[in-house]
Amino acid sequence: QDRKCTNVLCLLFFICFWFGMLVVGIVGFVKGNPNRLRYGYDFLGRTCGYGDVKGLKYLYYPFPYNSTSSSTDLTWAVCLKDCGLTNASMLSIIKIQGVGANATTDSSSFSSVMSSFEGPQQSFAYLTDQIQEKWGVIVASAGIALGVSLLYALMLRLAAKPITFAVLIFTWFLLGGATAILSIKAGFIDSSQLPGSSYSSSYLPAGFTFQQAQQNQNLVIAAAVICGVIFLIYTLLFIFLFKRVLIAIEVIELASECIMTIPSVFVFCIFQWLVMISLFVWWIFVMLYLVAAGSWDANAHQYVWDTALQRVMIYHFFGLLWGRSFILAIGNLVVAGASAEWFLVDDKLNLVLPVLSSFRRTLRYHSGTAALGSFIIAVVQMIRWIFRYYMYQLKKMNPDSKIVKVLAFIGECCLACLERFLNFINKNAYIQTAITGAGFWTAAVAAFNLLVRNCLRIGTLNIVATIYIYIGKLFIALVTGIICALIMVGGDYGNVTDAPVFPMTIILLIAFGIASIFLDVWEICIDTIFQCYCMDEE
Repeated sequence: QDRKCTNVLCLLFFICFWFGMLVVGIVGFVKGNPNRLRYGYDFLGRTCGYGDVKGLKYLYYPFPYNSTSSSTDLTWAVCLKDCGLTNASMLSIIKIQGVGANATTDSSSFSSVMSSFEGPQQSFAYLTDQIQEKWGVIVASAGIALGVSLLYALMLRLAAKPITFAVLIFTWFLLGGATAILSIKAGFIDSSQLPGSSYSSSYLPAGFTFQQAQQNQNLVIAAAVICGVIFLIYTLLFIFLFKRVLIAIEVIELASECIMTIPSVFVFCIFQWLVMISLFVWWIFVMLYLVAAGSWDANAHQYVWDTALQRVMIYHFFGLLWGRSFILAIGNLVVAGASAEWFLVDDKLNLVLPVLSSFRRTLRYHSGTAALGSFIIAVVQMIRWIFRYYMYQLKKMNPDSKIVKVLAFIGECCLACLERFLNFINKNAYIQTAITGAGFWTAAVAAFNLLVRNCLRIGTLNIVATIYIYIGKLFIALVTGIICALIMVGGDYGNVTDAPVFPMTIILLIAFGIASIFLDVWEICIDTIFQCYCMDEE
């Protein structure tokens, strides 16, 4: 009830910026001619099919290869009424020295086998036919993946504790076994003194023995020491962080229960991604007009972009980065607000539209916070793209320079780490804003201090949650793929492998995408409930 609008100035700046984006779109629509990209233009800059060359919609390159520079040259082109249906083929004759034989064949021989070679058009038509034949299963795979996602949440709600301990204990045995084997190979342990070593050796794979390694001794010793240190650290962490592991499991169970109680959060996520897709469609549409808005250079026989147009394109590109980050920020605030409301009320089963309430609250009070946080991320992403551009130019000038490659690698790593850190801070700041109604900077400081005070807990929670995220993505994608494959082959388990590869690839990608969306929501629920728990405890 005591909330007020946060970071209003940044929201006003965001609105003004997007007013500029609309102006950019109008400029592109007025000056651009996307038909130039669709049909091409001749050596005089005339768009094929329009103006002086109306009716000539096909582009032909009479001299596509420049023998002087030994490179492709597409500056000379003419517009034609049609290009015909004749395929042009070129055979490469390989000269072989030392072969003393001659063979002569009729020229019709090549024509007789020409039809056996499939071109890109035939392959594309075949893949399109597969999609048309299985389109129903492909569309249904989205709903199946969502159902499997809810099933995964139910599994975590009912069995998160045994699954977690099974994974942790399995990892402990795996590290212990690897350490023992490497220690024997390194000579730290005498295998002949081990109980039952002669009996167990008969079950080992061919070529593998419990004997000290004779080759690469130093490498084996180093591997044994490293594996042993990791095993020791893992064991100590498991012992000393056992209580924190239990808390992490409780938080994961609560997050799963939260998602099962308010499944409408997925409806909002679908709406969020539809808005994201609309942003990308708008951006591409405007960019096509901007790209086609250049001026004709008669000397170069091509259209060029002046400085003003290049700056407009940069502005438009930054708008994409900021808009994308803003949509994701709104999504984080809405999901965090609904999760916090679920955690803080007593009657969790009778919540009245918590997602819609959180959405209204976010738009009314905290759009400025989303604009500020997303602006910071967009600036860092823009710096990364500028850095990549200049590194690309340096690599073109010095393709073999190791210094340039090292600088590019180090710079990209540093900027990627900075972006990940700021994303982490932003996400937790959004959660604080959703819980307390504070502005961005106040929420960021409060979230950072809260996480520092509970750093061991948050570290343990992140490790356990990461395990479930990776397992969840594989589980949802594979189960969805198996179900869809069974549908395609009519329920015949023995012929599951006969399901068409291309539709199955699309289905797996759809399932993996939905799993990623689901687990992103689940991760925000986990972080929100953890912060609520820590604040409640304090």
